[in-house]
Amino acid sequence: MTTSELYRAPRPTISFELYPPRTPRGEEQVHETAARLAAGEADYFSVTYGASGTTSERSQALVEHLLAETRVPVIAHLTCVGRSRSQLRDVVSGLLDAGVRDFLALRGDPPEGGEWSPGGDGLARACDLVALIREVEAERFGLPPASPVERLVARRTRRDGVSIAVAAYPGYTVPGLSGEFQVRDDELTALRAKQDAGADFAITQVFFDVEAYVALQRAARAAGIVLPLVPGVLPLTDPDRIRRLCALNRIPEPAELLAELEAAGGPEEAYALGVRRTADLVRGVLAAGAPGLHLYTFNQHAAVTRLLDEVLAPA
Repeated sequence: MTTSELYRAPRPTISFELYPPRTPRGEEQVHETAARLAAGEADYFSVTYGASGTTSERSQALVEHLLAETRVPVIAHLTCVGRSRSQLRDVVSGLLDAGVRDFLALRGDPPEGGEWSPGGDGLARACDLVALIREVEAERFGLPPASPVERLVARRTRRDGVSIAVAAYPGYTVPGLSGEFQVRDDELTALRAKQDAGADFAITQVFFDVEAYVALQRAARAAGIVLPLVPGVLPLTDPDRIRRLCALNRIPEPAELLAELEAAGGPEEAYALGVRRTADLVRGVLAAGAPGLHLYTFNQHAAVTRLLDEVLAPA
């Protein structure tokens, strides 16, 4: 079973993002986190992949560990940056050989301080990477159906092949305008291109307001995008981490939330407040029809476990 099949389940799915460790202590931590989450609610893990493939060996090692030591499906992130078309084909083939059947296809970012350029015969867009993965899949398992609807139907009857996730971008507000959340036209065009190339579902980047997710749902459906849109959720417990992610993703900081966290009476009070605010966000997106939750763990299980306990607690 591939991860795309999970979005036919009668309940929302719960999945977790992990990243490859840099040190032996980090390796122990991510293995412990994965083991704890695998014993609980995990429907799948995803494993990140550094700019220009800088963590490719460590990423693949973590993917292989998760496949060997847990029964949880694993999505391998893959980016276009820093590799030629033939190199990317080799990477996909190698991951398939290792047992991977699930990918997150991303354009990716250049190394810090570098410039984005596909170079040579490299791929320029995430939709190109989706198409390349489908090419390798066709060679390995047989040609998949062409349209998203046909692929979803086919997955009910076949157990081979791969699942491909892609990124989506929630709505944003424009200073000085109405305050309503909007989704950029170029991001919708890119998401539609990824769907048409063969993506199965999308995971959103970080957001802080239910309306940001609802705006994406509304705009995507109007643009003919039928992919399940899985909200990516960050436990809102660490102001410094929130600021770093906002800078990295070039999105406005949640000023009100940050002020509340910093005005709390101490670290534990701020942590509990952040968990409650995240739980409210989760309940809101689930009420809006989100097919699941993808939780950014930063290789730590405590915050996401406490969040799920809060969300699942009886009202």
